[in-house]
Amino acid sequence: MNSKSEDNTFNSVQLNGKIWKLLDKISEISLKFSALLLLVIILAIWYQVFARLNHIGTKGIVELGGYMLIWVCFFGIPYGLREGRHIRVDIVTSHMPKNIQTLFLIIGNSICVVFSLIITWEGIKLIRMFYEIAEYSIILLIPMYIVYIAMPIGMILFAVESIREIVLTVKKRKVIISTSLKQEVEQEIEEYE
Repeated sequence: MNSKSEDNTFNSVQLNGKIWKLLDKISEISLKFSALLLLVIILAIWYQVFARLNHIGTKGIVELGGYMLIWVCFFGIPYGLREGRHIRVDIVTSHMPKNIQTLFLIIGNSICVVFSLIITWEGIKLIRMFYEIAEYSIILLIPMYIVYIAMPIGMILFAVESIREIVLTVKKRKVIISTSLKQEVEQEIEEYE
């Protein structure tokens, strides 16, 4: 009987480890996809500058760049949360005891989960509407529902990352502090000294 309960605990821990690894993989894929799209946007802008200087047409480049920027933003949001790059207004909470800071972090991330799920639902409704009315982009004739698929996917990933941060906060029972620009500058200065 004892070995069975140990096996169940082991499987539960192993499952949690597999879930975390899967979340890490998904986060890495979303980051790489977002970075690749950003590279394509940069190349498109360079091409557009070169083409205009040489009087070559650039039909659709701006439209394509705008649509890819939507994908970059929504796929970058989850990774930003994971790396502590999201803006947090902590001017008040930073002066509170650690227990209160942890509580506010959990409440804030819970609000992020709810917000993400609402945006996901609204995004799905938007995609369905564009699919039903069969709307296409003006120049490239891309179906608009494809452009907006990034919204629910990115928001689901953001909700998952918010839940992950809540779980980590509860497990560690401490505040996960986001990296501020000031801290980054101070670290850079220390490295050069």
